[in-house]
Amino acid sequence: MVDVRADIEQRLERVQAVIEKQGLGGLLIYSHGRHNMGRMDQLLYLSDFRSVGPCVLVVPRSGSPTLLVSPPWDAARAGEAAGVREAKGVDFRDLAELTGREAAKLGKPLGLAGRDVMPVGFGEELFEELGDEPADAEKLVPSLGMCRTPAELERVEMAGRIADIGFQAACDTARVGMREYELAAEVEAAMQKAGAEDNFGLIGGNAHNQAVRPATDRRLEEGDLIIGEITPCYKGYVAQLCRTLVLGKPTAVQQEKFELLIEAETQGLEAARAGRPSGEIARAVDGVIGAAGYEEYCKPPYMRTRGHGLGMGGIAPADLTQQSASILENNMTFVIHPNQYLPETGYMMVGDTVVIDDGAARRLTQTPLQLFWKAV
Repeated sequence: MVDVRADIEQRLERVQAVIEKQGLGGLLIYSHGRHNMGRMDQLLYLSDFRSVGPCVLVVPRSGSPTLLVSPPWDAARAGEAAGVREAKGVDFRDLAELTGREAAKLGKPLGLAGRDVMPVGFGEELFEELGDEPADAEKLVPSLGMCRTPAELERVEMAGRIADIGFQAACDTARVGMREYELAAEVEAAMQKAGAEDNFGLIGGNAHNQAVRPATDRRLEEGDLIIGEITPCYKGYVAQLCRTLVLGKPTAVQQEKFELLIEAETQGLEAARAGRPSGEIARAVDGVIGAAGYEEYCKPPYMRTRGHGLGMGGIAPADLTQQSASILENNMTFVIHPNQYLPETGYMMVGDTVVIDDGAARRLTQTPLQLFWKAV
């Protein structure tokens, strides 16, 4: 097991080196306590603390950061986090004032990250306490966090194993007459038992799905294609698995078209290599599906992206489209998903979280690449 405390210390050292290089006196990182798989949680990245309320991490040019925690009763939990040396509990009404006091110990100019999720009133109060408006440092930490560290990768891999467990639960429990939300609950329960702390889950079924969506109270029927996008979070890090389960025996057409999507993912995985533009993944996926006569379905409104950054936020390689220009690097983690609407079958899903490992893509989700079905 990787030493998380040492891993975070190394992240902090890289951030502080950039703070000094940019001539900043320090960095303030604001978190609103709501977590989104598409947005990097910079406070979590440097503290290993997943907040439930507004917090500020005060990062000096050297030495340990100070974490200001609201609600104040959460300071004890914060103090147990691997990257926290000093945690101070504070009522949100006093957070701006205390941030100003801590910031006064730093040099100027200050950098600020998290302004985009900061309440306007709080921002105005904070800038008044600081005496001036800090520099925009929103990209400072993400620029250093595009590739997973050993401790981060360990967690993404665990999230991938939990996603596999979630889909297996769907296969085991799905039945005719079950409501979609009941199936979603079975998936959630299995993943929580395995260690998930959250899940961005979309799951539903129909004989001809238009798109993936949240579960409803619709009852599952024989012949339904149950499509699922399962995205568990483990200690702040997420992995995603996309698969399709037929409730009943699949038709020959469904098997044929799903094999097309499997080939598209296979080619996407082959294109995911270090040093190449990420757009090559989307071009490989679209090339397979387009060559089968579905080029028009590789574009909006039928399809938006062939994958996206994943792990801690979607910062790299961002959305996988044919125009994506970001260069793939070792230890980048992201999902490749040739999810596709086809007129003969409706929307079907297949996709896996991968890491660029030794120059090539390695799947972190291990559920077999196949169309699943369950006799009824």
